[in-house]
Amino acid sequence: MRPPMISYPVLVADIGGTNCRLSLVSEPGASHQPLARISTGGHPTPEAALEAVLTTLSQRPRAAVLAVAGPLEGRRAQLTNANWHFDGPELAKALGLEQGLLVNDFEALAASLAVLGDGDLTTLVPGKPDADGIKLVLGPGTGFGAAALLTRGHRGVLIPTEAGHIGIGPEDPTEEKIWPALTAGLPRVTVESLLSGDGVVRFHRAIAQSSGMLEADVSAADVTRLALDGDPAALMAVVCFWRLLARVAGDLALTFKATGGVYIAGGIVPRLLPLADLATVQAVFAGKPPMEDLAAGFALHVITAQDAAEQGLAAIAETPQRFGLDDPRRLWFG
Repeated sequence: MRPPMISYPVLVADIGGTNCRLSLVSEPGASHQPLARISTGGHPTPEAALEAVLTTLSQRPRAAVLAVAGPLEGRRAQLTNANWHFDGPELAKALGLEQGLLVNDFEALAASLAVLGDGDLTTLVPGKPDADGIKLVLGPGTGFGAAALLTRGHRGVLIPTEAGHIGIGPEDPTEEKIWPALTAGLPRVTVESLLSGDGVVRFHRAIAQSSGMLEADVSAADVTRLALDGDPAALMAVVCFWRLLARVAGDLALTFKATGGVYIAGGIVPRLLPLADLATVQAVFAGKPPMEDLAAGFALHVITAQDAAEQGLAAIAETPQRFGLDDPRRLWFG
């Protein structure tokens, strides 16, 4: 066996605009062991946040593979929805790490598609997936992300995107009716502004206003809870949210020709699964004239495993070359 490219133990962390989840992988092939979940806003820098956890360990990691919810440039990254900047070599020096790798958070999720099992998924549209086709993962959270996995033999390539920042407009009478209230105050209407936690709240506000109801001051979690309890405005907000998510998922499937399947990730959608109208989701996802025949073959799944990103990071740490990440422009050293 060839020696691992990254030294063990390895710290793996899924770092979003709201929360940061840290785990440790002791050796190649081992499962990740959760260490902590901390608030991104509770620390001024990523170095301070990571050190606060590492200082409690009896054995410190020798390397780190960190998933960052924001765009990357080589060994540097910036969180989109929080004021954290990452410089790989500087972070290694501060934390006493030998080496590491920064990836986009949806690169980590795309890598997880190579290792997730059937029990980690719920299928919404079975489609006719091609085992060798491009797989696409996307989803709403604090923001909206998307990335693809292209595999050829034993090697693959991860394709990160900034799909959350593409523009979007109404497509049916219901959307046209609520669109002015839905997008009020936005300098530019993007996928992320509507398909995110803030977007769920926007949908609830727009439905309430269009119905002449007094809108309550609610969070995305409140809207989900109210919808599950049968509240009319919240339920309609979730229905509209699902419809737009299915539309965007189908559009991005066409963009990537994702014949290997489309996978929805993130913390929001699994909680909304009981409220998904499968007939509507299937019709909107595949309703792409004049490309209905192609779209009919796309499969759509929801990733229900809460540790999908960590599974992807562990797979990257074990064999970066499997995902095209054995790149000296991205690997960094202390």
